[in-house]
Amino acid sequence: MGEGNEGAARLLDRGKQAPGLSDQQVEAARKLIGVWLRRDVHLPAIYEPISLHDIRRWAQYSVGDDNPLFSTTDYGKGSVWGTNIAPPTFLYTIDSGIVAPGLPGVQWIFAGGTFEHSKPVRVGDTISAKARLIDVVEKSGRSVERFISQVGEVIYSNQAGEQVSRYVGEIFRIPRARSGAGFRFEKEPRNNGEPYRYTDDELEEIAAAYRNEMRRGAEARYYEDVAIGEELPVLFKGPLTLVDIVGFYAGRRTVYNVLKLAFQERDRHPHNVYYSPSTHVPCHPAAGHFDVEIAREIGMPGAYDQGWQRINWAGHLMTNWAGDMGFVRRVGGRVTKPNLVGDLTKLTGKVTGKQIVDGEALVDVEWWGTNQRGEKNCSGTAQVRLPSRDISVKL
Repeated sequence: MGEGNEGAARLLDRGKQAPGLSDQQVEAARKLIGVWLRRDVHLPAIYEPISLHDIRRWAQYSVGDDNPLFSTTDYGKGSVWGTNIAPPTFLYTIDSGIVAPGLPGVQWIFAGGTFEHSKPVRVGDTISAKARLIDVVEKSGRSVERFISQVGEVIYSNQAGEQVSRYVGEIFRIPRARSGAGFRFEKEPRNNGEPYRYTDDELEEIAAAYRNEMRRGAEARYYEDVAIGEELPVLFKGPLTLVDIVGFYAGRRTVYNVLKLAFQERDRHPHNVYYSPSTHVPCHPAAGHFDVEIAREIGMPGAYDQGWQRINWAGHLMTNWAGDMGFVRRVGGRVTKPNLVGDLTKLTGKVTGKQIVDGEALVDVEWWGTNQRGEKNCSGTAQVRLPSRDISVKL
């Protein structure tokens, strides 16, 4: 029969899987502020040398970016970096940035996050991460009466012990619908809650935007040529499909466990499970990203994106605009409205500032995304280091 574990606990009773928020739970979570946590959000944490394959998969599948700087060996060797480097949000695949300890059975929802990069991630680097909770705040909103914001910090370091990046992310902890205290989204009044139907002309506009996507590439964008108020070219993402969401997962080094490994994870974390009302089959609550039944239990109107995807897209917007010689020092933002299957997001931005700091030519950018109904669904800021015609300025 092989090895077994007959003493393992039974799966959690489905009646206990959707608790509300209690003051005791919140206080217990607050006690974890400042504690460096084990990183088993997605098992196992993988701290191995990064291959071009890892970078290519993230860029192409998780971001939808075909920049050869992230995928082609000879192109990387001919770049200013001398090798292939990773897109600005690649570190999500080393550590997800989810720092949400405690509150068992209370759903986590990505709210936003910001990377502050010190160095590029290169092929051959080995990146490790450590994380801690830095704040817990009780909040309320239009769509949910009471929820908790957990803010976490992740430090990423390379094989030389150098800090590569610092990430600060916010996770909302919101009771599931079955608790009676979860999300309550109103139906979209313009179409009575029905999915948006695209016209042939709209689809042709989207196809043309993809065909003509503007990428600066090897042509330098010099600091001196950038003007405050300058607008960034629009980057289209969508309409979002289930294939796009599965592709996002496929591009990651770590993802949710399956089959035997999934049942073993539920033995370790019995509250982190959703039981289908129709089949009683247990699965990970994150399946709501591509399963409507689970999405509605979580409180979403339908299957929806991983919120990180929109931060990914902001990074893509920045690298397209800055060109291969640019380096994204900071990129981050917030998701402000669900991005459901079928939604289109158009990202753009504008230059808000310029300065030379410690010998670096830095440009500040404000960015945002708008869906097919003209509603803003994400926004944030970035800072990009650009090459300068002044040879005293760092590249």
